[in-house]
Amino acid sequence: MRDAPDIEQAMHAYGDAVWRACLLYLAPSDAEDVFQDVYIKYALHDAPFRSERHKKAWLLRVAINACKDVLKAARNKNTSLEGLVEQGGEGALPATGDSPEGLIDIRNALDTLGDPPKTQLYLALYEGYTARDISRMTGMPTGTVYSWISRGKQQLREALS
Repeated sequence: MRDAPDIEQAMHAYGDAVWRACLLYLAPSDAEDVFQDVYIKYALHDAPFRSERHKKAWLLRVAINACKDVLKAARNKNTSLEGLVEQGGEGALPATGDSPEGLIDIRNALDTLGDPPKTQLYLALYEGYTARDISRMTGMPTGTVYSWISRGKQQLREALS
């Protein structure tokens, strides 16, 4: 088990990114639960990380997978994804200098995308990962990641126009 200063450092360094990833997929109430679960898993994860980038990638991957698990459980309960999106409300994307209405439009457009390309597009545009990094995180070939990012951008443009 990791010590408290290590957990606090990880939360301070990567908490915002993990929180944004959770909010991209879930309503704030569910995102809070997943956020806490991610850091519990981190606390219990004894294996060392190769670098700080590896630690951040691991935390984001755990968060995204946990969010997908929550969405799968909701689908199994016959809850519509549209209902989950409506519960999510505003503020689910990081500030980009756009108006709040623009951010809501972008979030809604992102929510219409399937996965892939939703995860690849989020990691590239909002977290700044390269296709090679995303390839390692998702286990997809780099060329496939490039294709999904390109398709995702095109689908996002179409959804926003």
